Amino acid sequence: PSLYKGDSLPLDTVSWDEAVEFCRKLTERERKSGNLSSGMEYCLPTEAQWEYACRAGTKTPFASGHELTDGQANIDGERTTPVDSFKPNPWGFSDMHGNVYEWCSDWYGKYPTNPVSDPTGPKEGQARVRRGGHWGYGANGARSAFRRKLSPDQQIPGYLGFRVSLQML
Repeated sequence: PSLYKGDSLPLDTVSWDEAVEFCRKLTERERKSGNLSSGMEYCLPTEAQWEYACRAGTKTPFASGHELTDGQANIDGERTTPVDSFKPNPWGFSDMHGNVYEWCSDWYGKYPTNPVSDPTGPKEGQARVRRGGHWGYGANGARSAFRRKLSPDQQIPGYLGFRVSLQML
């Protein structure tokens, strides 16, 4: 469904519903082929998991420090760039900042007021979380903590994709 076509470009123009269905089918296929145990599944990361992976052990706005420039991520660009075009973060995750927004599994809601470990969003809602910024947005929108919301049935051509997470049930 992507606006920008290419074997090495990130998928874009995908709704949360479509991303979740992809993960379900991938889990089913991999279990049938014997490549995935019954105690594991492919899914979208929670918002907390996404940010944890993005920060890669740092406490700065970007895994690379306090600033992000054009040479570090696809921001302020003209379109998506091939996956892995920029140096990965210290944990090996590429394209966490910029290129395309990524869906998270959580419903959008206010952050908890008390400290929590590995929080999840509210049990229900009207919008899902998306993270990471996109190629047409500046560095501020690509910060590790930057978040947006969108109805789960919506797509944003050229700007919105997802990242698959493998998790234990």
